Amino acid sequence: MQVVTGQLWHGSTMVEYLDRLGFLKPKTAFIHGVWLKPSEIETLARAGVSVQHNPTSNLQVGSGLAPIRALIEGGVNVSMGTDGCGSIEGPDMQNALYLASLLHKLRGDYTGWVGATDSFRFATMGGAKALGREKELGAIEKGRIADLTAYNLHSLPFTPMNNPVHQLVRAACRHEVDFVMVDGETIMQHGKLTRVDEDKLLDEIAEAHVRLEPLITESERDVERLRPAYERIYRRCQQIEISPDTYPARFNH
Repeated sequence: MQVVTGQLWHGSTMVEYLDRLGFLKPKTAFIHGVWLKPSEIETLARAGVSVQHNPTSNLQVGSGLAPIRALIEGGVNVSMGTDGCGSIEGPDMQNALYLASLLHKLRGDYTGWVGATDSFRFATMGGAKALGREKELGAIEKGRIADLTAYNLHSLPFTPMNNPVHQLVRAACRHEVDFVMVDGETIMQHGKLTRVDEDKLLDEIAEAHVRLEPLITESERDVERLRPAYERIYRRCQQIEISPDTYPARFNH
């Protein structure tokens, strides 16, 4: 719908329109970047734009599969994200890592697949570069900010590949996070937050939910009234052709 809307409103794609405005530059982040064509990827690379890959959200809302291999080969920095709770049930970054390392086997042959090493890089150095902090974050090196996460390796299943990155990306889960340090300060030890009373926080969230639930229900009813209008817009957009060199984000059959 966004590709079609760009054509109708601006006579071009949204990427081309933003480029004409001078909006694209380093530290600009495109969230999702699913329906792209080669010339747009060239534009993003030239401008130093990062694309945040959100595989969980893209699956949930049916956006499709972003052309991640084409972005990498085109020189675009890719970072990792989950999107927000408006489109997914929980912002689990570990799950996003897992999906990103497997989903792209649906496109092309094995020589172009995005794997665990790529996924890990998106979530570390890719994220640091997207924030403009590639010299401070994203790696464990002398002089960088001490942001560290340690997993309970004893609970991870063993695989014949015995590759630690593959183990972390495809076998670990957030419940196995044992230790977290942010900027040199320990915020989790032995799987428990050190600066927050988790039980108290959960009680406060439960109490707030009781108060907010009627408002949430009312909001959902209000939004539902817009569904017929959105459905008409969506069906009209389906009838409008887009550039044939756009990377297909979904299977047609």
